[in-house]
Amino acid sequence: MLPIFLISNKPFTGRNLLALGLALILKERGYKVSYMKLIGKFPYKKDNQIIDEEAYFVHQMLGSENPIEYSSPFVLIYQIQYQLLEGKDLKIDEKILEIINSQRDKDLLFIVGGDSYFEGYAFKIDSIRMIKKLDAKALIVQTWEGETSIDDILGIKELIEKNYLGVVLNKVSPEQYLYVKDVVVPYLTAQGIKVFGVFKRDKFLESITIRRLLEIVNGGIVCREDKLDEFVENYMIGAMDPGQALSYFLRVPNKAVITGVYRTDIQILAMETSTKCLVLTGGLHPDETVVNIAKNKGIPIIVTSLDTFAAVDRIQGIMGKAILKEKDKVLKAKEIIAQEFSMEEFLKELNI
Repeated sequence: MLPIFLISNKPFTGRNLLALGLALILKERGYKVSYMKLIGKFPYKKDNQIIDEEAYFVHQMLGSENPIEYSSPFVLIYQIQYQLLEGKDLKIDEKILEIINSQRDKDLLFIVGGDSYFEGYAFKIDSIRMIKKLDAKALIVQTWEGETSIDDILGIKELIEKNYLGVVLNKVSPEQYLYVKDVVVPYLTAQGIKVFGVFKRDKFLESITIRRLLEIVNGGIVCREDKLDEFVENYMIGAMDPGQALSYFLRVPNKAVITGVYRTDIQILAMETSTKCLVLTGGLHPDETVVNIAKNKGIPIIVTSLDTFAAVDRIQGIMGKAILKEKDKVLKAKEIIAQEFSMEEFLKELNI
């Protein structure tokens, strides 16, 4: 069994989605694969166990026959942090190593590391330490943020040396895609770094459901509850003059429009464009004319007691950072990975 760590130096780089996509593709090819999220951060109670919600979703998608704790061996909750600060030897590293060693029948074990290379160091489960201890391979998942991203890629290569497998460049803007493919990839290759894939930023993969939006603004749903599982890819603030609103809203598809409950003019104009839902601030019930239009067009209306600034701040904080728990996103990611990831080169490097 070969452990493969997917590691990054920041959160929300797409490690879990990539791990799941690769695992599904390889499973279809007949490989025995498994998955582990090293440090869980989204506590979820299942059969009297505290597990990571994202890891549980991946476990289900893979149809894994392993116990759920194999996918989510450690969840970082307050009680654990407190025990650490009290000086208790929690032996979390020993538990995780035992779980890993019990899966010798697998061909590949995809392990998603923490949100930085050193996260989990106090528990002795940081990615760098675990990679070296297991003599595992490390696949870097790097969000492309300009030339400074190259520093992360080169720096981690020096830190883990022979365990370095290669890199995936993720969330590359369409404007920079050709530059990255034609200039950056050849440079990295010349530095001895395998680049297994370059993935464009995908709005759908970074979208959130209307249901999640409802939770984020702590709102109530006025109409079209049947549409709560649809996806919102963008958001816009409806605070402009009505004369400018229509051309403004036409620019952006699949959006949520956040505006005050009294701005019925803006709400009606927004629904004439590609709007997935309205988020109305101020805490009052919307105008019945607006509600009837929304019902007919299949557009949910969310009302929240937050003001517009606070609602926008919460939504901005979650877009592109939602945890993985939608099957539609997995299927889309799997399709992209099958097209853009150099699977044969990957398997050749692993010698399997």
